Amino acid sequence: MNHVERSIVPRRSLRIELTPRALPFGLIGVSEAASGLWAGFHPALSLSMAFLVSVRVTVRLI
Repeated sequence: MNHVERSIVPRRSLRIELTPRALPFGLIGVSEAASGLWAGFHPALSLSMAFLVSVRVTVRLI
């Protein structure tokens, strides 16, 4: 198989979509991050959880 034939073969890949949720979920995410930081949690933990609350993450196999 030469390199042209290999490039035509379809490959499976991932498609990751990030969609912001409605306003109340964003406010809940911000308040969750603020209360987590206020309580003394590690900033990476509280900010990542706030991101997951306020943004819809969709992972699809194409």
